[in-house]
Amino acid sequence: MSLLTLVQRVQNNDNIAMQEIIDRFEPKIRKSLRFTNASVREDMRQEIVFRLIKAVKSYNRA
Repeated sequence: MSLLTLVQRVQNNDNIAMQEIIDRFEPKIRKSLRFTNASVREDMRQEIVFRLIKAVKSYNRA
């Protein structure tokens, strides 16, 4: 399923689609945090996921 289709489903309150998006980005998130301080890594991961959710829900394809 395409990312755009998943975004559209999320905007129609499909939590499973949101989880799929998070799962798709999780390896990239973890890789980007690999060199951060371990004591704040999980907090940073949660903040990135929060911002991802916010971005997906507010996305407006013009």
